[in-house]
Amino acid sequence: VIAAVGAAFGGVVIRSAPKRRDNVVFGLLAMTDASMILWRAVNVLTGESIVSPAVTVPCSLGTMLLATLTMEFLASFPRRPPMRWRWRLLLIAWALVAALFVAFADTGKSWGELRVAQVFYFLPAMAVVFMIGVHAWRRTTDRDARTVIAMLWFRWGFGTAAYMLGPVIGHFEEALWAETAFATLVSFVVIGTAVLRTELFSIRSAAAEVTVATTIALIVALGGGAAVFGVLHLTEPGTLQTALLVGATFVPLTLASIGRAMYPRLEANVLAGLDERRARRLGVQGEPLPATRDAAIAEAERRISQIGDGAQVTWQAAALLPVELADQLRTGEPQRRDEKPDLPACFIVPALGAEHTLVGAFMIQHGTIDRDTYVVARDLAARVALAVERAQAVSELEDARRLAALGQFAAAIAHDIRTPLTSISLNVQILRQKLQLPPDDREHLDIALEELERLDKSVAEILDFAKPVKLAPQAIDVGELIETTARGLSPVLSEKGVALRCEPLVELPSVHGDPQRLRQVLVNIVGNAAEASTAGKAVTVRAKAADAHVAIEVEDHGRGIKAADLPRIFEPFFTTRPDGTGLGLAICHKVVRAHGGDIQVRSIVGEGSTFTILLPALLPALPPAPLPAA
Repeated sequence: VIAAVGAAFGGVVIRSAPKRRDNVVFGLLAMTDASMILWRAVNVLTGESIVSPAVTVPCSLGTMLLATLTMEFLASFPRRPPMRWRWRLLLIAWALVAALFVAFADTGKSWGELRVAQVFYFLPAMAVVFMIGVHAWRRTTDRDARTVIAMLWFRWGFGTAAYMLGPVIGHFEEALWAETAFATLVSFVVIGTAVLRTELFSIRSAAAEVTVATTIALIVALGGGAAVFGVLHLTEPGTLQTALLVGATFVPLTLASIGRAMYPRLEANVLAGLDERRARRLGVQGEPLPATRDAAIAEAERRISQIGDGAQVTWQAAALLPVELADQLRTGEPQRRDEKPDLPACFIVPALGAEHTLVGAFMIQHGTIDRDTYVVARDLAARVALAVERAQAVSELEDARRLAALGQFAAAIAHDIRTPLTSISLNVQILRQKLQLPPDDREHLDIALEELERLDKSVAEILDFAKPVKLAPQAIDVGELIETTARGLSPVLSEKGVALRCEPLVELPSVHGDPQRLRQVLVNIVGNAAEASTAGKAVTVRAKAADAHVAIEVEDHGRGIKAADLPRIFEPFFTTRPDGTGLGLAICHKVVRAHGGDIQVRSIVGEGSTFTILLPALLPALPPAPLPAA
């Protein structure tokens, strides 16, 4: 029963947050401890003493694994980075040396060699567990987290005392029974419940979950044991018995699969009866959401508020989330204000769409925020993400059709306009040269030529956007691309009082693309940054490696872009400038996409914007494989 309780807590903790490293390590820790308890139980039931070498030696080896997992768990608890590999490898090597000593110890010498191994490993391991626990205690003020640390100290202190002092005072067997039946069970229940409470489980919901899991684990263990017992007592030793014993090993696996398949029914028919909030959650969780985006969001907000006892729930699109918060939410993990006080809401649940992209998040304030609230919000967020992406896909398809027709229409008009426009421009230039006009009158012709040049540029942009992107690709040195672009733009920006700074370039991989079109992209984005900047400010260009891409960043400290405008800045004909066509960034986006890259934007109104051009890095050619020897 104690082994089943430990396995149940381990399984429930891992299932509650399989991406949380410390949860997974604790689950493995609990299952390792449960396996040792089960080994003791099997040996005692078959007539062995709990202090016989057949029990103590395997348990000593298991305890070394348990110690390593405990140190790993405390180093990353709660929600901390994992232990560094150099320390992990050192602990593993230390445990392996001690394990080899125990495995080859002469256990018939009244604990002689085995006690040397214990002194060599277990006492120092207890000290290390205590020191890592002190460090973990100091970095958290959460009551449940400190309860976990304190109970691990208790568990290791009790176990070390049982193994080290029990033989000395002549009550080794009694000490091991106390450690097995009392310390282990108390540790499983208290630590497991405290860890589950860090995952928003209430005491009642944790007890209900573990009770069902324990029942399943017990059935699996008893079923497997009964199968083995039946084969051993009902058949004679021989080939048939060996074959049946092999087949008996599939009994617990089959029972575990049946238990897992039956869990949804057990949850609806058993757990819902033990836990009122779980029953309410199941009542609001499974119903389908409306098909339209806005209706789906509104219905999801209503259901989350309902399960949260009147919690205030608001949907926030990904484009409107702060950059740092959006990066944290892309991990898929909810964010909690009790862990990060600077968050804009008590509890934030991300909505991830296809390819793990962040679509938005539900901001939850006040009310009851527990495991059931989170599960409802998590499941509904996933469905809302699908509805939002579906609406975006339909909208993009409609926009593409509309813009294709508009682009063809605009291209036809632009083509018809360009010929007379060129003729007008030439005639105005001829008049300007032939007529002997005073400077004041000549200024009118200069203005006309400037406007004709601007109009010709707009027509060129329309024609450029309407045509498919044709590339002349080659290997491009990104540093050289930035330098040549900067040399051409620096005088233009200087006239506006804006400095152009290129940060020192590190060694970067080349990219495969059309240098002329990429230079066009850089000129356009840097020009926009200069237009958004006031005199005395600077535009900074930098490049860096980003996974399999090269990232070129253009940063300004200008007026910034409104959050409501960010999702639309790459749309054709969208502009906030009275003299703009709205095609510059659309062409840039089209060209970069043709290169297999992307453009990302971060902007804060009043502080500036950063455009990041991501281009696939050109991988170096692999050396030819050596020819096989003749």
